[in-house]
Amino acid sequence: MNTIPIYQIFGSQNSLDVDVVFFVDKIPDTINNAANLCKQYSELLISTSDKNKKTNVNLAVVQNGNLQDVFKGTVDELNNALFYTYALHEQKHVNQITKLSVRDINLKYLRCARMILSFLTKTTYRGIIKQALNTNIQTKLEVLKNIDLNKIVDFGKNADVTEIKKTIAFQLGQTILLNRGIEVYTKDEVASNFKVLKPYLYRDESTNFTDLQNALNTFIITLEERIPFMKNTTEYKYQPIESS
Repeated sequence: MNTIPIYQIFGSQNSLDVDVVFFVDKIPDTINNAANLCKQYSELLISTSDKNKKTNVNLAVVQNGNLQDVFKGTVDELNNALFYTYALHEQKHVNQITKLSVRDINLKYLRCARMILSFLTKTTYRGIIKQALNTNIQTKLEVLKNIDLNKIVDFGKNADVTEIKKTIAFQLGQTILLNRGIEVYTKDEVASNFKVLKPYLYRDESTNFTDLQNALNTFIITLEERIPFMKNTTEYKYQPIESS
């Protein structure tokens, strides 16, 4: 392979990494094959650019200006992130996304809950978290209710705690804001709309967990309110939603 397909950089303009999506005709049929393809594209991109940043590569299928399938994440979130953050980066190709997707808020909550728990699997909560990861959202909710970030003293060997705080803060902020009808796709946008999360988003090493725990509590409350109205309580593939 020596030809780089059409790709777009997306996300925060001041990110320490480069988030990039390569557009393919079809997502490979296994996770390993897709991951290997991402690695190959990443190596090609690095070899043909001056970027020294780490690249986070994803794959997507686009049709008529709208994403149809993705390797990582959800179609609606990635579609809109590509659209809204296109101008924040130097691009080699025109914006492949010309149509926005209606966001599936329930799916965002399901994914956010799992991601938060995944970042805490090497803490003292590892036992209850590992049991909950492959269960429904009600079980995950009960585990989240028992978590106190202020009491965690060890995130595991070689864990980058500021990075963990940053990622959890971004996911919490993005999800809670989406529940309020506000779509955000960069850490600047999250920080602007959810000011108490700003120190975590910008990796302030002096932060404690108080404000992050408060954001987690807000997430828990709003998740509990949404669960009775969820048709699916485990993660599923995004289905297009008609605009109201």
